Amino acid sequence: MPRYHTPKEYLDAARSPETSSEELRDLATSPYDFVAIAVAQHPNTESDVLAALVPATIRSWNDQSLAVAIAQHPRTPIDVLETLAERLAPVLDNGRDNHMGFKAGVVLCCNPKTPLQCIATLLHSESVAMQFRKVVARETPRRDVLELLLNDRSETVRKQAQKRLDALDAGEKS
Repeated sequence: MPRYHTPKEYLDAARSPETSSEELRDLATSPYDFVAIAVAQHPNTESDVLAALVPATIRSWNDQSLAVAIAQHPRTPIDVLETLAERLAPVLDNGRDNHMGFKAGVVLCCNPKTPLQCIATLLHSESVAMQFRKVVARETPRRDVLELLLNDRSETVRKQAQKRLDALDAGEKS
């Protein structure tokens, strides 16, 4: 990677639509967190690179932002989505400074490739906040996740899941 001299040059390369998957592979090893996030957002990034970018722990804002990008990427392998679910659980407790982790969890639960069992384990965790489950019920287009949330321990979440299912049914009938 010696061709890049400044952080901006790294970032510009990671964001460029012309950047090849091989160059993105090299950029993924950049010392800059924001470059790793840009690599994870790039449509040319290969699945093995996405897997290598998964943070060991998801605590900081940068780690959480990286988790959002990986959870959204269409090339993210199922086993990586499962790993993300395991690592995101601790930040889904409505704690301070976990906004991006919350977003990553919602994206993960909306992703059609995320296995239902993985989502069920995440949603049933005692540490996962009711507010998170309620947002998943409001946002997900996945019927299987909504049906799971119909049996949630919170009446608020159950009602939101039913409301979303009703809205999906009404949309199909029109």
